[in-house]
Formats: sequence, C-alpha cells, structure tokens
Amino acid sequence: MTITSISSATFVADTVNFIRDKLNSNITDPISHTGNEKFVLTSYPQRPVKYPIITVKDSAITQPIRLGMQSEGTAIVMTIEIRIWGRNVKERDELFDSVYDYLRTNQYGGDDIIAANLHDFKLNSLVNVDELGESGIKSKVMEVQYLFICS
Repeated sequence: MTITSISSATFVADTVNFIRDKLNSNITDPISHTGNEKFVLTSYPQRPVKYPIITVKDSAITQPIRLGMQSEGTAIVMTIEIRIWGRNVKERDELFDSVYDYLRTNQYGGDDIIAANLHDFKLNSLVNVDELGESGIKSKVMEVQYLFICS
C-alpha cells in the first residue's frame, strides 16, 4: 500500500512508511537487491543482508503546542532516524549525500513531501558509527525532523 498522505490516526507508522517508500523509489541501490531482499527497511532485519541498506524508524516525538483553545489539534514534531549501512566509507557517504539531497530538495513539486502533511524538514544530527577493521560495516546515522499538524 502506497501512502500519499499522513493521517492523524496513524501518523507514526504513516510517516516511517512514507519516508521509506520515497527513499526506496528515489535513491539508487548500488548493488540492485532482488527478490525478497529490500534496500530500504523500517527496522534492521533479523536475517543476513547484502549491504548497503538504509533503515528508517521513528526516534522521538514532541508536542510543542496545541492549535488553540478548546482545540484537539496539535503540532507534532517528529524525529526520524535514517541509518545508512555501507560496505565502506565511500559507499556510506555517497548514499548519505543522495538521501540528504533528496529529502532537502523534494519538499515541494515533484514528490511534494509537504502535500503529504510533513513540513519544515530539518537535519538535526549526523553521526558515524563504524565497526572496527577494514571489513567492518560502516554506518551513518542521521536524524531528520518534520512538523506534522495533527487535527
């Protein structure tokens, strides 16, 4: 099921799945996963994988304001963790560049993330988490933030 708009009743799952689907459709898979293998996932798989992969999950949610007196509407600030797992630093960094550039430049127009009710994109943090050794998996954890109006 393709999500085109984030619903107030299911905003957490909708947002994670929406971002996953957008990345899966718009980021080039360097090794062309096939069959049951997926390139962009909503959690780290419990089975062996072929790297690189990208995982997307919710990280934090805050409700900074209500939308007026006697209103049930609220502004929700959602933090989404996107982790890029690569076989080497170059692959990891190139995938990060692609993911960040896509999210930054597709707020309006083509993919219209704003039309799905996700506003005010912001990159909150970026951290490298690498396993030791030349053959260790290299990963980059980015936290992005969106504003969602829950009405």
